[in-house]
Amino acid sequence: MEAFYLSTERPPRVLLNTKTLKFAFQPIVDAKTNDVFGYEALMRPGDDSPEEIISAYAERDKLGVVEEATFFYGMRAFLDAGLEGFLFLNSFPSENLPMSTAKKIGDLGGRELKGRLFIEILEYTNINTMAWNMKRRALISTGASPRFAIDDFGSGKNVDVQCINLYKPELIKIDRKYISGIDSNEKNQSVVRDMIRTFHNRGIKALAEGVETEAEYNFLKTTEVDLMQGFYIGEPKIYE
Repeated sequence: MEAFYLSTERPPRVLLNTKTLKFAFQPIVDAKTNDVFGYEALMRPGDDSPEEIISAYAERDKLGVVEEATFFYGMRAFLDAGLEGFLFLNSFPSENLPMSTAKKIGDLGGRELKGRLFIEILEYTNINTMAWNMKRRALISTGASPRFAIDDFGSGKNVDVQCINLYKPELIKIDRKYISGIDSNEKNQSVVRDMIRTFHNRGIKALAEGVETEAEYNFLKTTEVDLMQGFYIGEPKIYE
């Protein structure tokens, strides 16, 4: 994947450089056994932050370019590192995925990652039902048997129940704002327990993201949460 925008168009103010692009992988663990469940691929563009890259490409309505780069280079780095478990790749729900790109994804890691790929739908971009349905079909066509997850649930950007009905996820990540200081916040304790119960009633796994302290971790161990992720669990690591 060489070109990140069409040469006839005005390029983003910040360009995604494949020569400096790397991916760090943060572990996700089983809350009961502490076994590694999988890893989330986190973009490390080099000189610019992921937020700057996303903002620049969003201004040109080119977030799909960032997503394709995440899929291609994130999968490649994961396979090269020989990591076990599931690979979590971030996806913008507002962006379509062409069948031609899906085929390349399938060729790159469809067999190796069959049944091990989670497409993590970001909640901070707008919902586009048509684009999502086309993307879902394209991803399924890769033969990788992808699973779907919702990120930042409860962040307030989108209507959460609508997202569950649209994406039909197998896993939902509870937003960090409910996890931060949960050991001493009775309101958030109640909200999180209710979320977990609701998810489980629909056959959905619950993941607490942003676990950063021992106290948060210890409280979450008393709940029925399925998975945990955060700096206390393990920091993102680049494998070279």
